[in-house]
Amino acid sequence: MSTTPTTDHTPLTEHCGDEVVTQVRREILDLPGTDGKVAVLTLHNDADKRPETLGPRSIDALLEAVSEVRELAEEGRVQAVMIEGTAPTFAAGVDLSLVRDLRGTDAPLEMIGSMGHEFVEAIRELPVPTLARVTGTALGGGLELALAADYRIGHPGTRNIGLPEIRLGLFPGWAGIFDLPRLIGPEQAVTVIFENPLNSNRTLTSEQAREAGILDALTEAGADDDAARPEALAWFGEVVTGRTEVHRPEAVDPDAALFAADTGAQDDPALRERWEQAVTRARQVVARKTAGASDAANTALELFAAGPQQTRADSRAAQIEAMGELVAGDQLPSALYAMLDLVTHRAKHPSMVPPSTEPRRIGRVGVVGAGLMASQLALLFLTRLQVPVMISDVERSRVDHGLETIRGELDKLVAKGRLSEEQAGQLGELVSGTVDTSDYADCDLVIEAVFEETSVKKEVFANLERSVGEDCILATNTSSLLVSEMVEDLAHPERVIGFHFFNPVAVMPLVEIVRTEHTDDQAVATAFDLAQRLGKVAVGARDSSGFIVNRILGVVLSEVGRDLDEGAPAQRISEALRSLGLPMDAFTLIDLVGLPIGVHLLESLRTYQGERFHVSGNFRRLAESKIRPIADRSGGLTPQAQELIEAEGEGKDAETIHTDAEEALAREITRMLEEGVVPDRADIDLAMILGANWPFFNGGITRYLDRVGAFDRI
Repeated sequence: MSTTPTTDHTPLTEHCGDEVVTQVRREILDLPGTDGKVAVLTLHNDADKRPETLGPRSIDALLEAVSEVRELAEEGRVQAVMIEGTAPTFAAGVDLSLVRDLRGTDAPLEMIGSMGHEFVEAIRELPVPTLARVTGTALGGGLELALAADYRIGHPGTRNIGLPEIRLGLFPGWAGIFDLPRLIGPEQAVTVIFENPLNSNRTLTSEQAREAGILDALTEAGADDDAARPEALAWFGEVVTGRTEVHRPEAVDPDAALFAADTGAQDDPALRERWEQAVTRARQVVARKTAGASDAANTALELFAAGPQQTRADSRAAQIEAMGELVAGDQLPSALYAMLDLVTHRAKHPSMVPPSTEPRRIGRVGVVGAGLMASQLALLFLTRLQVPVMISDVERSRVDHGLETIRGELDKLVAKGRLSEEQAGQLGELVSGTVDTSDYADCDLVIEAVFEETSVKKEVFANLERSVGEDCILATNTSSLLVSEMVEDLAHPERVIGFHFFNPVAVMPLVEIVRTEHTDDQAVATAFDLAQRLGKVAVGARDSSGFIVNRILGVVLSEVGRDLDEGAPAQRISEALRSLGLPMDAFTLIDLVGLPIGVHLLESLRTYQGERFHVSGNFRRLAESKIRPIADRSGGLTPQAQELIEAEGEGKDAETIHTDAEEALAREITRMLEEGVVPDRADIDLAMILGANWPFFNGGITRYLDRVGAFDRI
């Protein structure tokens, strides 16, 4: 019997002439510890530094290879099959760039779903034991390929294992939404399918995947070690012969319905309860992270909730239908734009980098300030650059506290296994503190992170200019003030640059690099180079209050405050803005930013940008009251916060609130482009995704505003 697919894929594959095809190399080897043979299928392509992906022609190649080994197995010529990747990749899922390109053709994209299920079922139906050797990155369809095998083995130190689809406008639609919770339990599956993708696209290491139960074992040898494959095959032989038993405490029936929709016909009340609790948690995650505005996340929720009540065949049909709807929908191209054009391309090729300008070497760093932000910056410079870092403050006690904080964070990194004790000790020796800025004389870069007031920062820079060498670059971490005002009294303003990190520094990937009319090319080139060395994505901007992210967030805060002052209930405002896709409701966002910081931002924007930025009287009262938090769990205000609200009238209706917010955002972005704050929309979109967690599924803020017609309405 042959498993050569009877479905004709030509209507799709004929459009894929440019696909970088993942080929399958076959070897027949002895299976250690047995008298049998194992067919080894190795995924590979001929592209330099390009991961193996699973486009339509690649799937056809895999189906053909699996069909051939099935025939070998049926003839008794092989007794096992191992599928492996080419380190550092196993398989990186569907070829997203190909999907994007095919949307402009008459290609039947809905076939991608059914093709994926064909190869999953072809592997599952092989008549001999199967092993996936996960040699590295296994994302999306790549992990679903691995899940189709009977067993999975990985290697220590590999990364990027996960199901990121809902972040990209899809869902794990090659059986992952059905298979994973039945393998590792619904609770852990919620983390992998929902939480991780919606939390800055977290993925698992091989060790975490092993702990979760996705991988059955890890070899001692690394993925690129010559001993890795023999060790994996030896383990496979032990499993096949029964000498090694694979323990899967969370695994349940992989094919049948687990319980009926009717609670009276339940077979396992405890499992039903666990699953219902997991579904509730998944709904909470999606509501918190997408406000219900993501088609892909909503689809995944429906399929995940229905999974235990369905057979594999029923779920497969539902997945294929749902995938067809998503690939034809409006959000997928936006998500692909965010992923491919912004995060993959623009982030690696930023605008505003001076051509042919060599960055300055940074061998010693100073940080003015010893508070929370300054300590985070010092820790980042210390761990990433591994150069001497000196912090300063006006009082020695503050400096000592800052140093204690930094060394405490180093200890935490040791506890997490990210640093050895020896490394932490060496880094601890590199950090020092002072109360005298003249000690910065040998620094190549000094960044200030002091109180957000122009006069204070001007004084800091005046002191630094007297203390540092003539080649030292000076930077400010201001989030809303004009850099040009800080440097107007300096003799050498050309070496000062805005270097705005986001809080928490270790987590947020964005840094805004701000150039004044005085800043020279070397300072800018050094800042971009340094951002890359620090593991950050840099977006350049011309000097303007709020720069990119905070200027746009300021619009949201302004509109929310105005609506509140005019009498709209807080919950109505949150509901009205929900479809914008903000990472949380409006007042929870204000709590996260910190109301005093938000009011300060609005005051700064009003000073520099004009009265279109509204500083809410209610916000001022709430900030002065120090009530924390102001948001309740329903999108409204806590009773304590509500008592302080003063307003006349009933305010605008929800539709008007929503429309006004969209148009205010569109007008401000148009001004920013006209002022030359950034050269084009891509920089704004990238900055909002990385700096404000603007959702991928909306494709960046300008893409969203285009889709709803906001730019056309203004």
